[in-house]
Amino acid sequence: MYRRSKMLLAASLAVVLTAPNCGMTVSAAKNNTDISIQKENTQYIIDPNGAGDFLTIQEGVDHASDGDTLLLFPGIYTEPVRVMNKELNIIGVSKDLCILKYDTISYREAPLTIAAGNVSNITIYGIKSNVVPEALTEEEIAQINAELVGDSWDRQKNYTGYAVHVDQNYLYGRSLSFDNCRIVSENSHCAGIGSRGRSTISFENCELVSLGSGSCLYLHDPTSPEVSGETSLTLRNCQMTSYLCPYVMTLQSLLPEHNTTKLTFQNTQIRAVAYAEDDSYVPMNVNSGLDVETLSQLEQAGGLYMAGMGGLAVELVHVAQQEDAILYMEELETAQDSGNVSRLMEIKLPEGITYLGEMDKDAAGSLKHQVIAIYNRSNQAGFGWCGLDNAYLTPDSFGNTLPEMNAAEGTISIPHTVTVVSAGFPA
Repeated sequence: MYRRSKMLLAASLAVVLTAPNCGMTVSAAKNNTDISIQKENTQYIIDPNGAGDFLTIQEGVDHASDGDTLLLFPGIYTEPVRVMNKELNIIGVSKDLCILKYDTISYREAPLTIAAGNVSNITIYGIKSNVVPEALTEEEIAQINAELVGDSWDRQKNYTGYAVHVDQNYLYGRSLSFDNCRIVSENSHCAGIGSRGRSTISFENCELVSLGSGSCLYLHDPTSPEVSGETSLTLRNCQMTSYLCPYVMTLQSLLPEHNTTKLTFQNTQIRAVAYAEDDSYVPMNVNSGLDVETLSQLEQAGGLYMAGMGGLAVELVHVAQQEDAILYMEELETAQDSGNVSRLMEIKLPEGITYLGEMDKDAAGSLKHQVIAIYNRSNQAGFGWCGLDNAYLTPDSFGNTLPEMNAAEGTISIPHTVTVVSAGFPA
């Protein structure tokens, strides 16, 4: 360990970090006397420059016990962090200064794999390197298959990784929160979450940026009744931006008879893209809400606001001019060909849905153009939120860009300040 000036370092962080100070009290009766023992949870300093307890986050995770806190000093941490069967607090000085990144070419290696606890003030970045991974031996494949339940390496090998992966039974009955984080993915979804029953998952003051083929957030329920139940997902004061994928969120129902998902969205801004062509959309999406073209027509006619469905963007659907759409698609292609897709973040998409291509308002496309993807086990629309079998929107959902993320009552009665952002297409 690197225990250099630990007390001084911890004191210097106190101004910018608020770490939980959890304790455990054990009482025992001996000779009619109560004896109270207070055990403080431990805080570890993580500093890649050596001025702390550990050089890497994973070293801290391996040494930490349930309830401990890892304080991250500024630096770039290039490692796949796995927090297994522990509830830890991972707290950085600043999301601009503390960056966790790793190549997500493999589905099994995300920058952060976690189930419970709190993650604050860090950037989590899933990189797309295009490096071909080494072939696994038969023994390694057998070991992976032995660890999987209801899945196989033969399927997983075809998928890239998330920036954040949440899918452990340890989540059952626990909570996981992300505060003031930036989560970026160049491959698959920014955050891929397999929920568990009696759990709460929340994102507050977070940015989720999708630069690849996945959406910003993917959520599915568990397939085992033993860890099923109600899950609560909350997004509060967040921003979700998708530059390439036409979906900003993806939700899947796998075991609706045993699971329920409670959704709460508050003041969450969406910056999405929609395409005139059908090639980018998935036929199995059973979203029962309004497609982008219909939303645009209703908005222009004032119908969304008359029905109390108006979102909080100044303009919900922005139909890009032909030259702007061409420039945007060229920039996407250039970024992918150069291997530097992070350059897309220099493009400031406006709040709402940016429609690329010529909108045909009279002809119905072969696929519905949605920015939220809904998948049910039956491949049919259900009676829950946006057609999901087992999800519902809480009444205290308000202030969001997309009308389907707002409870009708909240949309009308709760004010919201909107910051107008120019499209900023590359010149």
